[in-house]
Amino acid sequence: MLKTLGYLILLAGLLGRMSFANPAPAHINTWLNEAETGALLLRGDEHQEWQPAMLLETRFDVQISGPVVRVKVEQRFRNTLDQFAEGVYAFPLSERSGVHGMQMVIGERRIVGRIEEQARARQIYEQARARGQSTALVEQRRPNIFNTSVANIDPNSDIMVSLEYTELLIPDGPRLSLRLPLTMTPRYLPMAAEHAENPVPAMAAEASGPEGLILPNNGLPDNSHRTILSIQLDAGQPLDSLSSPSHVIQQQSNGNRHRIVLPAESVPMDRDFVLDWQLQGSPSSRVNVFAERVDGDLHALLMLVPGDLSEQTERMPREVIMVIDTSGSMSGERMREARDSLIYALGRLQPEDKFNVLEFNHQHSMLFRDLLPANAENLAEAEAWVSRLEANGGTEMLPVLRDALSFPSDPAFLRQIIFITDGSVGNEADILNLIERRRHRARLFTVGIGAAPNSYLLRKAAELGRGSYNFIAHANEVEAQMALLFEKLERPVLTDLRLELPAGIEAEYWPQELPDLYAGQPLLIAMKLNRMPTHLTLHGRQPEPWQQQLSLPAEQQHAGAAVLWARQKIEVLMDQLSQGQDPEQVRQEVLEVALKHRLLSAYTSFVAVDEQPARRPDQALHSQELGNRNPVDHQYPQTSLGLLQKGLLALFLGLMGALLLRRKAA
Repeated sequence: MLKTLGYLILLAGLLGRMSFANPAPAHINTWLNEAETGALLLRGDEHQEWQPAMLLETRFDVQISGPVVRVKVEQRFRNTLDQFAEGVYAFPLSERSGVHGMQMVIGERRIVGRIEEQARARQIYEQARARGQSTALVEQRRPNIFNTSVANIDPNSDIMVSLEYTELLIPDGPRLSLRLPLTMTPRYLPMAAEHAENPVPAMAAEASGPEGLILPNNGLPDNSHRTILSIQLDAGQPLDSLSSPSHVIQQQSNGNRHRIVLPAESVPMDRDFVLDWQLQGSPSSRVNVFAERVDGDLHALLMLVPGDLSEQTERMPREVIMVIDTSGSMSGERMREARDSLIYALGRLQPEDKFNVLEFNHQHSMLFRDLLPANAENLAEAEAWVSRLEANGGTEMLPVLRDALSFPSDPAFLRQIIFITDGSVGNEADILNLIERRRHRARLFTVGIGAAPNSYLLRKAAELGRGSYNFIAHANEVEAQMALLFEKLERPVLTDLRLELPAGIEAEYWPQELPDLYAGQPLLIAMKLNRMPTHLTLHGRQPEPWQQQLSLPAEQQHAGAAVLWARQKIEVLMDQLSQGQDPEQVRQEVLEVALKHRLLSAYTSFVAVDEQPARRPDQALHSQELGNRNPVDHQYPQTSLGLLQKGLLALFLGLMGALLLRRKAA
């Protein structure tokens, strides 16, 4: 029976990994919504409902203090089988999170996970798995995608894995926003060898095999893949507003402290949770310092808001290149939001500006052959062209970005690129490498569309492009979010920023290449230094040379400053892979920082092992990959192969049921 079941599980996995093609390249590798892949269904006899072999529940406990967020995530894996089980679950976390703690909980027993070099952690897990010990392993697959593996879960029992991470929120004037990823949009994986310019080393490309993919599943039962949220917010000053564009929330306030929960006991994990709040007036201070000592080292997080930014007397004309994603993952509501965003952007152009519009899926096209004046005739033609765009095909992002970054530029114009997409691609490293090499004078502004966009790619692309990232989750947010974006595009900016520290101060700080600043936007710097300075000086251009000396207040002790510094250093080190740095040298430097600060990374993992064996080595162990719920706004176009896969899956389920019944009758 178990051998037969094993063959059926293998067949399910093969069906789940079949790729499909829209009228496009045969190498599109994604997942079919209609096939409902990702969960193994079982039943005891013909009178019972089909049931998943494993259920998942998560809980988020969030503590927000100013711009620093500490999160505890609990993942509870419930084994519904009468045999021991192993579950593997790929899940997203914020692209700015530093994961620094892990525990495994079995009944009343709590086993603290330890950080190990990745290969060593995997070896410890597999040895414990083979010995029948309950064990858990957490690995990074991509910068914002992680795997939890849990082995030897007792029959009809559960195991909980808890993770702790710290995240830094980036204020946008008086506005702040928290986003908790709960699911993922399936990724399109182009053939990197065909499309990448000077492909980056394998380590920079993160996971490229099946273990890095996302298994969506809309066929999950209602009692699986649900989450419970509890948030404590201390903004440090009164709020003008507090709301969630993604969920209905309840709040209790006591002065500057706020408790936020969901009115329902739990909600399905089919969209990211977003919480927005706005401070009353301007930030209470132009300079804030959060400090922490770890092993004698002083770490500090500086949040600086430069003042006295003079208004430009003359508006600089702009060259605006707009790029819209029309691939299959943008179907439905996402496409409507993207079109509305682009039409809004067209309406903000002035007659002295130049512009062009590009669209892409598995191929790309542009409205005009060159950048044309934003006169009434050209804008009307552009709006009509955008209104006709439909979503279909794959997501070949590299070629369209290459063209968008290659238009000849005029020094008399400010070059800005607006890129509207859900970012559902798997070749992030190649794309970021292209932006870094070809950005020149252009500024890249990304707009994430949908309930679960690839925020790592979109935020990192904007960072490398010295622009900003905006997120639009719902159609009713299009105008407000695009207005915020254009406030940045049209207001004065500080460029070529440089930090000057007083004599005698030795500091290692990130980012070393400071970003452009827009009016009201703070500068955040994570530092490790020998002692705290009393002041520092910022230099920049506006467009004339500019400088300002800022006095630093007494440091506030704040847990998390060291983790945030270490996480930023690791990110900078990983970026060096795309710049030709020796991979082994990068690996050793990342290991040194990650092991010292107990941080999950591309080269380190958390592992926990229960010393009490749960399963005899000769007993069977059932393994299952748990899928993610598809984002609520995500659709797949119907294809002929989609119908084929649907039929094959139905055939598989029927065969499975027949064999189980035959074995039972025998």
